Amino acid sequence: MAEKEQTGRKRIFMLRNSIEMLKVMCRRFPQCRWQIPLYIVCCIAAPFMTALIPSLSIKAITRGELKYFLVSVGLALCMYWGMEAVRDLVSLYLEKARIFTRSDVFFVDFIKKCLTTDYANIELQEKQSLIDNAAMVVEAVGNSASRIMSESVEFMIKVLGLLIYGTAILVLDAKIMLITVALLAADLIMRNRAIRYTDDHWQKETEVWRKQRYLRSSGMKASAGKDIRIYQLKGWFHQRFEELIRQEADFQKRTQIRWYYPTIVDNVCHFIKNLLAYSVLAGKVLAGETDIAGFTLYLGVIFGLDAWIYPMALSYGRLQSAAYCFNDYQKFVDTPEIAFRDVSFAYEKGGRPVLSHINIVIGSGESVALVGNNGAGKSTLVKLLCGFYPATEGEILINGKNIKEMDIDGYQKMVSALFQETASLAFSIAMNVSGCGEENMDRERVRESLRRAGLWEKVSGLPQKEDTYLTQLLDDDGIRLSGGEMQKLLLARVLYKDSQIMILDEPTAALDPIAESRVYEDYHALTAGKTSLFISHRLASTRFCDRIILLENGRVAEDGSHEELMERGGRYKEMFDIQSRYYQEQEGGANEN
Repeated sequence: MAEKEQTGRKRIFMLRNSIEMLKVMCRRFPQCRWQIPLYIVCCIAAPFMTALIPSLSIKAITRGELKYFLVSVGLALCMYWGMEAVRDLVSLYLEKARIFTRSDVFFVDFIKKCLTTDYANIELQEKQSLIDNAAMVVEAVGNSASRIMSESVEFMIKVLGLLIYGTAILVLDAKIMLITVALLAADLIMRNRAIRYTDDHWQKETEVWRKQRYLRSSGMKASAGKDIRIYQLKGWFHQRFEELIRQEADFQKRTQIRWYYPTIVDNVCHFIKNLLAYSVLAGKVLAGETDIAGFTLYLGVIFGLDAWIYPMALSYGRLQSAAYCFNDYQKFVDTPEIAFRDVSFAYEKGGRPVLSHINIVIGSGESVALVGNNGAGKSTLVKLLCGFYPATEGEILINGKNIKEMDIDGYQKMVSALFQETASLAFSIAMNVSGCGEENMDRERVRESLRRAGLWEKVSGLPQKEDTYLTQLLDDDGIRLSGGEMQKLLLARVLYKDSQIMILDEPTAALDPIAESRVYEDYHALTAGKTSLFISHRLASTRFCDRIILLENGRVAEDGSHEELMERGGRYKEMFDIQSRYYQEQEGGANEN
């Protein structure tokens, strides 16, 4: 399931990243709102004119009318040159908008994040790799940021062009269109394989690039140059650099081979399609169904279709690859960082503190498990993070900003939570998932959230589907969901909101250990790329998290990964061993019975 979710997320990222990037560019340069549609129209219409001009010329020649020839062909050429001129001019403005959007918005946000993020997020090796990957997609013109803005528009052009030209061919002969669709499908399948290969090896390749940059920058430093010369390190530098170049070349070779396969498929399909097109058009001319001018026009349209199929598949591949790489940037810059700075809290003024001097940093995109016995302060910490209570002492920072200084409604839009004590409202399933009425609801998003939560099979079988009400309080035909189904419904609500911070506060307390562990693994896959906080009294259920924080008596007792805490042999290991023996004894007793 995790693998499927990750694949689905990549597809979602491609669409979402493309839309968001274009929105940012249009906000930075409002004139892009009319320049992009104008550019699209010119790019689609100009190729059609190249197919129309020969047909008009032949028609004028066969009719023997010079005036008709000069007027029709001259007008068509003027329109063609005009659209070409407008397209080239608008293209320059759009390129300028892309460059300045990258530098003024995305690169500036990246630098701000580097300067303001907690030092722990830039010191660790895995964090440095994330920063390096993020830097690669914003620091140069030919990077993912620029490519997404460019390829998003190009992909729209190719799709619209394919639809328009395809419709014309469908009117001519359905068999040609069938071959065309098969060509496109084969091309996309082969390119998708190449994209998957590139995605699967992306992290390894970026590590090679990072090491190359380090050696390159070190070799140009005067201070390092002294040591390189005096200690005879030139040979080692050359040897290491050549090794990295070979690794990169090997990756490029294996990648290019996979991108070469679609070319072979294209050539075969093009041959079949063109042979069929000539046969069909020649038959129509011989049967008197069209003249030579029509033959030329349709032939130009059919051949022109090739200019949309291959580029569309290529644009799709580039866009998907760029959008996937850009996720590293978003993970570093957009995902909130949470910091508890010497936080204490008491429910009553002057009362006993439930939390005492808590100092925790949850990095961008990090998943953290909060564990401890009942009364340790886990749920109270979550209430503070959700903004339900203000801290008695200390401060809670979100991306360096005190939560008390933030608009509470705006902040809580950043948070999704699934609590131990949950309740549905006596409204429709769709309203429970979306949290809004029909006028503001994204119906398809509701269904997709139910699918990802594993509840759509149940809901789709109901007479009114997602419009079915829960309980009979407001609708006599309402239904009641089981405990497990209710959990999935509330998870769908979390997924619909798609907030940057996700909190799961012991929502599976009623489940057995094995079922809870499986549910948390599913949650982990669904919250990938988010800043997430998992709370459970069963320690084995949260081993998949990046870090585990143990609370005792309102204080942080231990902090580290599962392996690190087990090696320390402290309180966490003691609790983990006790729970493991307890569940093993329960399982053994059940088997004996």
